[in-house]
This record gives sequence, structure tokens and C-alpha cells, in this order.
Amino acid sequence: MILFKRKSIFFIIILLNSSTVFSQNDSTIILNKVSDTLKTENLKEIVISGKKKLIERKIDRTIYNVENSISTIGGDALDALKMTPRINVKNDQISMIGKSGMSVMVDDKLIQVSGDDLINLLKSIPSDNIKSIEVITTPPAKYDAEGNSGIVNIKLKKTRINQWNSSLRSSYTQSTYPKGAFGGSFEYQKNKLSLYSDINYINGSNAPIENTKTYYSDGLWNEGSTRRDYQKSLNTRLGFDYKMNDNWSVGIQYLGNLNKPSVQENILTTIYNPDNSSVNSYLKTLSYTQKKNNNHSINLNSIIEMDTIGKKMIVNFDYFNYKNTENRNFNTIDLSSANNISLQNIENYSTKIDFEHPLKWIILTYGAKVSFTKTNSDANYFDTTTGSPIFDYSQSNVFEYKENTQSFYISGNKKLSNKWESQLGFRLENTQTQGYSKTQEQKNRNDYTKLFPTFYISYTPNEKNSLSINYNKRINRPSYDKLNPFRWYSNPYSYVEGNPFLQPSFTDNVEFNYIHNDNWSNSVYFSHTKNGFEQITILDETTKNQQTTSKNYFNTNIIGFSESYTLKKLKWLSTTFSLDWNYSWSKSLIYITNQNLKGSNTYFSINNDFVLNKNKTLLFNISYWYNFKGVSDLDKNNAYSQLSASIKYLTLDKKLQISLNMIDILKTNKPIYTSYTNNIKIDYDNYYDRRLFRLSLTYKFGNKNINIMKKEFGNEEEKERVNK
Repeated sequence: MILFKRKSIFFIIILLNSSTVFSQNDSTIILNKVSDTLKTENLKEIVISGKKKLIERKIDRTIYNVENSISTIGGDALDALKMTPRINVKNDQISMIGKSGMSVMVDDKLIQVSGDDLINLLKSIPSDNIKSIEVITTPPAKYDAEGNSGIVNIKLKKTRINQWNSSLRSSYTQSTYPKGAFGGSFEYQKNKLSLYSDINYINGSNAPIENTKTYYSDGLWNEGSTRRDYQKSLNTRLGFDYKMNDNWSVGIQYLGNLNKPSVQENILTTIYNPDNSSVNSYLKTLSYTQKKNNNHSINLNSIIEMDTIGKKMIVNFDYFNYKNTENRNFNTIDLSSANNISLQNIENYSTKIDFEHPLKWIILTYGAKVSFTKTNSDANYFDTTTGSPIFDYSQSNVFEYKENTQSFYISGNKKLSNKWESQLGFRLENTQTQGYSKTQEQKNRNDYTKLFPTFYISYTPNEKNSLSINYNKRINRPSYDKLNPFRWYSNPYSYVEGNPFLQPSFTDNVEFNYIHNDNWSNSVYFSHTKNGFEQITILDETTKNQQTTSKNYFNTNIIGFSESYTLKKLKWLSTTFSLDWNYSWSKSLIYITNQNLKGSNTYFSINNDFVLNKNKTLLFNISYWYNFKGVSDLDKNNAYSQLSASIKYLTLDKKLQISLNMIDILKTNKPIYTSYTNNIKIDYDNYYDRRLFRLSLTYKFGNKNINIMKKEFGNEEEKERVNK
């Protein structure tokens, strides 16, 4: 034992292979070496920590440190996303500014649900459990090259073992019709075993309205559709991870979705005389569609830490199955009636291996993936005009589609100095596709190999400023149903069909980012899309037939900037301003559309969060966004906006959360789009029942934080294309 005389001094020293204890009093400090157990007496803990910036910039992503934000107190992951730069949350839909799509990940695990299912899953994650949100606008070579989209990765806090956490949640939503949701989650970690589960059930309906005006030379056709969309779904997530030893862990995860939606639709088409002031005739179509779609995903994974300096091998085996059945009956009064029955089955197998390999002079990541997809679609058309179903072979089809992809990537990260950092990556993908239409006796094959480079460089001159520039190339493959040539009729004159000749599109992205003082984020971006495809309606002036199909029909260039600024001058108020402006010019590849279209798009939003009491248990939010008149590809859109508000109350030691949300209070979220085909103007005026109020309850019990290793499925790209 060693005795030191010292007054009112307290140090904590940790030595290798030993523990040292200090007992503080007015005259002495006693250092006692302990080998196995740590004994303390009158020990006062000293915690030294550094607070991270609210917004940080890494070489290939922007990080929003949620744990340092007062705006997300008592909230959930959806609340946190509303405050994240470059992210829009509108109508319970999440998008990334400047991108055509976005993927959501939790701890590097891609979430394969959308719509209400995704929103309810995000609401099940308390913001107190979130460490940070990573915004990846240009995904590096490690990720699949599919989609001109960004990635949001929600990183959860890590905590000690031997804890459990559970929550129950429910909500009531009232728009035109009511909708209810109920769910719960459970997470448990003890020693080497981690278990986690989540279940959510939704039942209800809403009432979208769609109105299409087609301006033929001999008179206007005004088609109005009123629908009631019923939703009934059950979603589950189950998994466990087991640590075999200090260097090896394995896991399995299951995701399942059981859905039984249905649609009741009333379509009235008013046909006007050439003067467009008097009615010539009417077409009234009544339809009812029943659907049943189930999808199941299984992931087996293994993580091996190969040394103590960060070398790691990650292996994933994945299976995905999707089955969809649709039965649609429609009757056009005094004209015809029919029954469509469609069956679809999609299976995907994939294997992926990733290596993280730090060296003295560079950090390498590399890996490979193989994927096998098979799709079978069987569509049958029955004419029921006579009262008895008569099978129509010409309108029915069996379609088979196979797609195999092999890919390899390598990426290197180099710290050039204390201020400069660079990263370069390449991803090579080889794809073989084959589609076969039995009815049309048509076979289509397409083989291609493409290289997708990524490049990043960043400069950080000081703590208050960070600059970066990056580039990547992406591919957008068509979803499986867009390749099926089957025709799906809504009335005798209008149908939707796939295009087996559809080709992928490619996009080059360049982006410059600047972050100042951790609350001001700036981005300037440019993208060029080649061979872009979208749905297009082709009109026949003589027969009045309307064919809606997908075509590769445009090239698009977009240049723009995005700004996000957070103002926090008051402890009880946080305000975030967001602005995005871009200018696009598109060129058509087919003669029937506008040949060229240029124009700008502007989006502005303001979000205000109020803390109404000292205990931070009463919170209020009011937000407003405005989308100015602009253009999208070869279409034009009008201006539309939305005002929303919410109030939240936390009680029972903040374990119970009660919230009331009011969305689209003024009912101004009504976009109108205008397009031209064959020099015929078409206006699309749709309202998707956005105005609503929602009452939500969430109760948390157990420990608040559990360290669960959530895994990314290896076949995420293939699953995304099912309902794309």
C-alpha cells in the first residue's frame, strides 16, 4: 500500500492489468491495487465528456446528432427525421430533397416497408434511443447501385448488456373515414444473446379523389374517380443475434407482411360536345378490387472480426418471397362488364460478402454479391357482359421473368492530412434478364455489364466549417410489374399495361456540400439522367383509347441548391428553415410528347418546435411548406402547400406519451399536373384525402435502451422493386 498526503484532490487512473481505487477525504488519498474486484468507499464519480456538434460532415454522409437536439424531446424517429437536413416529411411520406427516391435504414439494416407500415415502425423508435441520423445523398460503392436515391441511416444508442425494453402503441386517425393502428415491440439482451421483435396491425380506409381531363379536338372527356381504399395489414419483425466468442457473432432475422387491401371505385366519364359546354354522353363504371399480398424475408448473417485493428468479414444469406393475388370486377353501365384475376409470385435468393480492411496508409472495403430472381405472373380476363364469365384468351397472359446479377466492389479511404480526406470506389455489376410472354409467344433477353464509380473529397479548415464534393453513377431498373405486358382495364377505353422492352436508366450525380457552425447546411447539386422511364398515357384521337404504359422516353438534367438553417436563440423555441430550388431541362426521345421542357421548382418549409413548460413534458409544433409552380420531367405542376400542427404531452415519468396531430389543416395539398401526348392536353387533378387528425398513445416500460445488432438484408434492391 502506498500513502500520499494531498488535500482535496481526486484522480481516477486506469492501468493495464490492474485497478486503482482512490478514497477522498480532507487529508489523504489511498491507492490500493485490486486484481479482481473493485472496492470503493465514498467514491464520487467524475464524468468528462465532449458535446458533439448538432450537424457533422463525414466524407460520404451528413450526420445529424439527435441526442444533442431539444427539438426531438419525447418524440420518435419520425419527429427526428422532420428536423434532419435534406429530409422532407410530408403527409407521413418521407423523401430526400433533390432525389427521386429514398431508403430508410436502422443500424445499417434497410427497412422493407412503406406507407403507413413504415411510419408506424418509425414511431415505435423513441428519439431518446437515437444517437444520430446519417443522410447519405450519394451512396458509396458498398451499396447496390440501384435507384437514383439517397439513404437515411438511423443509428441507435448502445448500452450495457442484461437489459430489456418494451413498448405498446396505438393510434386513431380520422380523415374522411377512420383508421386504427396498434402495435408493440420487445427487445432483450443478456450475456451473449440478443432478441428483438416488433408487431403492428392497421385497419381502416381513406377516400382519394382523382380527376382526369382529356382535351380531344372533338370534345372534352372528363373522368372523375371517387374511391374508398381499405387497408388491413399485419407486419412482424423477429430476430436474434448470438455472440459465439469475442470475435464472431451470428444472427437470423425474419420480416413478414400480411396485407388484405381492397378498393371500391366509382368512375364517371363525362363526354362533352366539341363546344365543351354541353354534354354528349356519360360512361359510368363501377368496380371492386380485392387484393391479398404477402411477403416474407429471411436473413442469416455472420460477422467475424479478424484482428484487433478493425479487419472484419461480414457474410449475408438472404431469401425473399412475395405473393400477390388481385381479383377485380368492373361494370361499365349499358356497355360491358368483366372480371380480371391476377396472380404474381416473386422469389429472390442472394449471397453477399463484405470485408473491412484497414491498412497503414489506406482503409479498404471490398466485397461481392450474387442475386437470383424469378417472377411468375398469371393474368386472366373474363367477359361477364352476358352474365356468365367467358374466358378471353387474347386479354389473358402468363409472363415469366428471370434476372441474375453478379457484382463486385472495392473502395479506399485516405486521410490526406488533418484537413483533407478522400475516398474512391468502384462497383461492377453484370446483369442477365429474360422475359417470356406465353400468350404472345414473345421472349426478350437483355445482358449488360456496367461500372459505377464513386468519388468523395472533403476539406475541414476549422471546427466551424466543412466542405465536400462527391460524384456517383446510379442505375434505375424497372420494377417487375412494369415488364409484364398484360393489360389491366379500368373501362372499355382505358387500360394499363407493362412493357417487356423497358430498359434501365442511368444517372450521374455531382454534389457540393458546405456546413457552417453546425446549424447551417448548404448543398449544390447536378444530375444527368439518360434513358429515363416513367408511365405515359398514349391517346388515340379516333378510337379514344387510352393506353397507359412505361417507356424510356426522356433525358433530364437538373441543377439546384438546398439550404437548411436552424435557429435556436431561445431555450423554449427551435425553428428550422428549409429551401430547395432547382432548374431542370428535359428532352423527349419519342415524338408524341413535349419535345423539350424547361423550368424551375422551388420548395420552402418552416418548422417550429415549442417547449411549453420547465419539465419539458408539454410540447407544441407548427409547420408549413409551400411547393411553387414548376416542372417535373416533361410535365408541369401547379402550386400547392400544407399547414400542420401537433401537441404532445409526456407523463408517468415520461413513460406515457399522448399526442394529437392535425395535418393539412387548410386542405391545400392538391397538386395538379399537366402533360401532352399526340398534342392532346391532359390535366390530372388529384386529392388523396390528406387532411386528418390523429390521436396517438405510446407507453414504454422496462429499460429504455437495448443494444441490438440489426442487420442489413443482402437482397434489398430486389425487394424494393416489387412495389416500386
